[in-house]
Amino acid sequence: MTSLPEILLSVTKSKLSSLASVNNISGRSKMKKDELADALLKYITDPDQLKSSLLVTDEEEWTLFESLLREPSIQDNSLPYGDYAYYLERGLVVTYFNDNKFYIIMPDEVKAAAEQINMQELKKGRSRRQISYQYILAAVQLYGVIEPSKLIEIFNQQNDEQLTEQELTEYIDEMLVRGQSIALHDGYIVNSYLVNDEGDKDILALRASQKDKPYYVPNQEEFLRYADETYFEITPQLIALQQYVLAELCNDEEMVEYLIDDIQLACSKGSSIQDLIYEFESRNIHFKTAMQAQNTVAMLAEIHNHTRMWSNAGHTLVELQELAGSNEEQELLRLVGSQESPQNSVPKVGRNEPCPCGSGLKYKKCCGK
Repeated sequence: MTSLPEILLSVTKSKLSSLASVNNISGRSKMKKDELADALLKYITDPDQLKSSLLVTDEEEWTLFESLLREPSIQDNSLPYGDYAYYLERGLVVTYFNDNKFYIIMPDEVKAAAEQINMQELKKGRSRRQISYQYILAAVQLYGVIEPSKLIEIFNQQNDEQLTEQELTEYIDEMLVRGQSIALHDGYIVNSYLVNDEGDKDILALRASQKDKPYYVPNQEEFLRYADETYFEITPQLIALQQYVLAELCNDEEMVEYLIDDIQLACSKGSSIQDLIYEFESRNIHFKTAMQAQNTVAMLAEIHNHTRMWSNAGHTLVELQELAGSNEEQELLRLVGSQESPQNSVPKVGRNEPCPCGSGLKYKKCCGK
């Protein structure tokens, strides 16, 4: 069945109501089933509405759309749900199983509507949005929070075709509708990670910590890497800790890889050394000697000082110190001194204080024996 009218009439009224809600069909709550089907048919096959829907698609969705235009159907049991969910929720495609095989089709009427769209113009609009979306995502990943004017400044410094405030507002609204990991707060674009049950406390604190600090703005290629929320710089300090942990504390490579990822993430958000030690504890990675604890704390301090932080507008503490042109090191984390002789540089621990290895025991009962 590839006829959209037949498809719409074959589903339940509840399903039609859901499609009407996603497509913002006016007056849908008072419509009968056949009225919903007619309204949806008119909306879905409107070339202008279809163009608007396609403009905001990501690369996987767009690739699937082009394939569906060419093929009567696509059979692929391994097709990720995320690649076609957007179309399915809007009635632009239909899926079904036959002989345990998964099929996806685009109704003939949708294909006919697509033929009326200027594809060259559509592709240009999509390309413009995709690069803008990437800048927005990269900014909230690298800085946590940013003013729209600053984002426009960064974009326009790195691109010939200038971004306007109106465009940025439109693109942000589109990303919010699509559930991207951004939010708006008091005129700022923020990482959705900062939106929590504690209200705007974290956002306001981050804005205050960034005040008067210069932004770290790498070249376009490096900047856009941050659009991938899993991306971060693999610094020599992270590599050194990973190698040390594998050699001395834990030989589970996968666990250590996740440990390093979480330590970097925690550092980027300004977590304390105690929070970083917890990452070891939560994985049951324990220090067997005082030397191991001292070496690890020394390395964690170095990682902390060389990690790009939201609170520093993307800079590391070391970079900020260099930019300030000061010999003062008061902002750098100095729980330890030189890594070359950590046994002489870890602060002294009272024998009745908690052991720095994180065991939960007093120092005299643990590494201080």
